[in-house]
Amino acid sequence: MSMGAGHRPLAVAVWPRGVAMLKLRFGALLVFAVLLAACGADDGGGRRLPTSVPSALPSASAPVTAADPTPEPAEIRVAFLNLMSPVALDATQNIAGDTYEQRLTLIIEELKAFRPDIVGFNEMTITAKHGSAAERLSKELKLEPIMVRANPWVPGKSKEQNDALADQFGFREGELILTRFPVLGNAAPHWLDLRTSELEGRAALHVRLKGPKATGDIDVYITHLTGGGERVRTAQAASLLPWIEKTRGKGPMILMGDLSDTPETTTYKTFTGIGLRDVAADANLPTCCRDSVIGEQAAPTTRTDFLFAQGMPLATVSQFGAKPKQLADGTLLWASDHNGIFATFPINQAAPQ
Repeated sequence: MSMGAGHRPLAVAVWPRGVAMLKLRFGALLVFAVLLAACGADDGGGRRLPTSVPSALPSASAPVTAADPTPEPAEIRVAFLNLMSPVALDATQNIAGDTYEQRLTLIIEELKAFRPDIVGFNEMTITAKHGSAAERLSKELKLEPIMVRANPWVPGKSKEQNDALADQFGFREGELILTRFPVLGNAAPHWLDLRTSELEGRAALHVRLKGPKATGDIDVYITHLTGGGERVRTAQAASLLPWIEKTRGKGPMILMGDLSDTPETTTYKTFTGIGLRDVAADANLPTCCRDSVIGEQAAPTTRTDFLFAQGMPLATVSQFGAKPKQLADGTLLWASDHNGIFATFPINQAAPQ
């Protein structure tokens, strides 16, 4: 459900670095609840969001701005990846956290080679140990960051109370968009319905970008569906549709995210049913999932990560993070448990479809 017309617009790059480390006194069950939801466990549950849930981040003092692209580009390059959070349920088996800085380096290397105009990330995480992935990615790639926090977030509590809770747990997790294009107005967050945990929130983020003359303004959305099984994820997807209809403009649209479901599901068909085109539908590019980011790993066999488009030309699609890097000690390291998606839209060669 929407947070309502009166919710405050999203702030840009406002999360503090100095968050406290995880406090055991909150109990293993609470930590398990939020991390289980974040990892997409199928518990078959789901509860509706109360209308009193506050907006995810405080207001921005001014619209985000960036330099106009010069000269006019002949294509738009878009990338998406589920980063794989460094926060682990079992502190004794924290491979995701122990390799996090190296994994970010691998991601940055591939993205620099691709030179994206727009990048989306799920599981963008801030911790005391690792700091803000958004800040590092933005600085290295020279792109403007816009983000929304989803976890931890307890319904009915104020933003200040939820900030204190995040400090006590030692992490904040959400969705991130990086862009080379100017952002028009204020970015906007949206809560998804259903919800699978008192601590876990599912959120979406919308930004309108000043695209090249050939495309005009572009509406970009990102989300991460998880937890509760296909029934809950279908409900979460359906809760996005009225908000998208209300917020999008008359120009092209891009929606990206890890749906935690495959193209055969009702979750996926919720988006294609409104005319969104899966840009990788004809490509054999599985994205999910590896058991670990260390060592030899079986290739992903399913596709749960998607780039949808409407009003954009057909894209050339490929993957990143699909090959490991051999470290100095011979260890193989993967960027994430997911493969990422590259899409290149040749805007001067084909009419929008």
